[in-house]
Amino acid sequence: MKIRNYNRRCALLKCIALVIFACPVYAGLDVIHLGELSPALDDVDENAGSRLKWERVQEEFSLEERSVVIRQCATDTGGNTSVRNSSPLKWKDEGYFQRNRDLGQVFTVGESGFELDAIILRTGNDTSAFLTGAAGAPVFIQFFEVIGEPEIDDNGTPKGAKATHGFSTNHRCDDFVKGVEYKSLCVVRGGVMPDLADAGDGRFQYMKWDLTGESELYFEPGRRYAFMFGITAPGPECGFTLANRNNAASPAPPSMFDSLDRYHGGWGLRREGNGKKPPTMIPGDTPPEDSTTIEKLENESFFPKGDARFCIPPTCDGYPDVDAYRDLEFYLIAGP
Repeated sequence: MKIRNYNRRCALLKCIALVIFACPVYAGLDVIHLGELSPALDDVDENAGSRLKWERVQEEFSLEERSVVIRQCATDTGGNTSVRNSSPLKWKDEGYFQRNRDLGQVFTVGESGFELDAIILRTGNDTSAFLTGAAGAPVFIQFFEVIGEPEIDDNGTPKGAKATHGFSTNHRCDDFVKGVEYKSLCVVRGGVMPDLADAGDGRFQYMKWDLTGESELYFEPGRRYAFMFGITAPGPECGFTLANRNNAASPAPPSMFDSLDRYHGGWGLRREGNGKKPPTMIPGDTPPEDSTTIEKLENESFFPKGDARFCIPPTCDGYPDVDAYRDLEFYLIAGP
């Protein structure tokens, strides 16, 4: 037992060392503009990411079209797809603690490379859009290079079959992307989540996150990259949603690039708890009483302490939800 514990500690220290030395950590993240679309758009414009919506976003942030090098404007008008780092954890009656989560997005650079100056993200429009503990929470963005060619894995549930997990039995709800790996480039810290409840309930609020100094990465033409957004430290009710468009409920056959997909350049990502998929589940209305079992379940749902978290690669294969057919609403702004 002592040898196994020693080996585990050595592996963890090695992982942390890899993050520190192979994945630079920069301090250069600040929210510089908050906004919303007022009057609100209808569901059709929101879901389609229409030209009208794009023009309204440009007006809100005084954006020149040429400076926004990559964008995905479409979003659903419901759903609670959340970034969270909460403590204490909440018990789910399916038999596990709700896992803490980072969310992200793959994107593809066009014919011209660019230096990233800022990212615009948006909260969602449902009940968990902005929880009470999110205001003032420290946040980060981690960047990755995406290597390989993506392919949908239907998880053994093609069209006509029932998904093994998810919020519905639709066959797409357990699909995931295979054929790629995620190489960490850097972690950018220093951001502080604004209090989006100051002017209401925090729903559909835009945030422009400015990157400064060494954190202004250059992205090569024709390559795939990804970013992941998360809350650095845990706290009570510490979470918020990110607006996104998800086609997992479609009865269409599995496809990453069909007409339903609003952004062919990428897909959504997540990192949940300690990365175990699926989580250990012990169904019941309340957690088990055994302390050893409780510790095991909590360890799966909390992030590892310190920088070891950044060693856990992103995935779109989550539980109960997946991100293979999801894209965040996001806008990447190039530097001058």
